Amino acid sequence: MVELRLTVSDVDYDSVIQALAGQLAGPALMAARAMPDSAKEEMVVRFINANAAAIAAQMQSALLSKGVRATISGAQAAICR
Repeated sequence: MVELRLTVSDVDYDSVIQALAGQLAGPALMAARAMPDSAKEEMVVRFINANAAAIAAQMQSALLSKGVRATISGAQAAICR
């Protein structure tokens, strides 16, 4: 088994907030934009982990498009300190 680690930096937090906008409205949306960066990082981690199956499927498709057959069994995000 091979573990792949990706580092995500320079996140456009507003784009994540917009992606979650269906769940946030009015004052909650304004509060999300006012959160400190550490809280926004946690929001990004939760967003990535909530979409882990789709991310894994896209990674597997990308490999297959290069002729590499492999099963991507999961994706997980965590904050690096």
